[in-house]
Amino acid sequence: MSEQSGHGDGEDDAESTALSRRRVLGSAAGAAVGGAGLGGITGSASAAGFTGCDDWLAAPAEYPEIDLTGGNPMASNFDDVEDESELVVYVHGWLGLETSTDQAYTLEQALEETEYDVPVVAASWEADTRNYWRAESRTETAGQRLASWLASDRVALEERTVRLVGHSLGGRLCLETLTALGGEATVDTVALVGTAADDDSVCTDGQYAYGIDNGAEAVYNYHSENDDNVCYGYDLQSLASGIGCGGADCDGGWVTDDSGSVPENYTDVDVTDEVDDHCDYAKPEVGCVPQIVAGFE
Repeated sequence: MSEQSGHGDGEDDAESTALSRRRVLGSAAGAAVGGAGLGGITGSASAAGFTGCDDWLAAPAEYPEIDLTGGNPMASNFDDVEDESELVVYVHGWLGLETSTDQAYTLEQALEETEYDVPVVAASWEADTRNYWRAESRTETAGQRLASWLASDRVALEERTVRLVGHSLGGRLCLETLTALGGEATVDTVALVGTAADDDSVCTDGQYAYGIDNGAEAVYNYHSENDDNVCYGYDLQSLASGIGCGGADCDGGWVTDDSGSVPENYTDVDVTDEVDDHCDYAKPEVGCVPQIVAGFE
C-alpha cells in the first residue's frame, strides 16, 4: 500500500535506512568518480545505471504538444483542448524527446483507465543528449520557457485547472517551472514521478522550496525504492540521493546542518509497492496513476 505523508512524519528506522543508504552510495559515487574521472561516467546513458524508456502507446499524429526547444515556446494541435476547463501537462525525462507525445498519450490512457477523463498535453524539451549533465543543465531554461507559456493569456491559469506531471528529469524541470513562476501565477497540482533531483532540494532551505511554496497549490512526489535509475544511477551521476527513490531528506548529511522540513504543500508518496521500474510510473496497470489521481482530487 502507498504511504502518503509529509516527510517529517516518517519512522525513525526508515530515516536511518535512508541516511545510511545516502552515505554508502555517496561513498560509492565518490570512488567511481575518483577512479574514472567525471568524464569517465558520462560517455553512455547506461554507464551509471540510467536506461531509456520505451513501450509507450503510440500517440495520434496530431497530438497536442508544447515545444520548449526554442526560445519562444509554441503549442501545436492545441485548438481542440484550448477550451477545456482542466489540462494535464506531461514533461518527459532524459532521452525522451522523440517519444514525448507517446509518453503523454500513455498517461492519458492510464488516467482514463481510472475514470479521470482529462486531456494531456506533451511538453517537449532538449533532453536527447548522451551527456546527462548537459541534459540536467537544460532543465532550468526549459522550465523558464514552460513557466512563460503557462503564464500566457492563452493558458489562463486563473480560469482553468492546470496540473503538471514530470517524469525523471522532467520532474526537475517542473520544479524549475515553479521557481520561474515566482508566485505571479500558480498551477493547481504537480506530480513528480521518479524525479531526478537531490533529496534535500525540496526542503525549506533547498533550491526549490520557494517555487513549491509559491508556484503550486500542491506538490506530490511519487517515489519508489525499486527505481534503480534514480536509486543508483542518479547517485552516481550527481553524488547525491534523488527524491525519486526515498523521498525528501531534510536531516542533512555527514557535514551539513539540518536543512529544515518540507513546505506545507509538499507531500511524499511512497509507491514502492506499485512501481517496479523507472519507466512504469505513468503507464496503465503497472504504474501509480491511481495514486496520482487521488492527489488531483
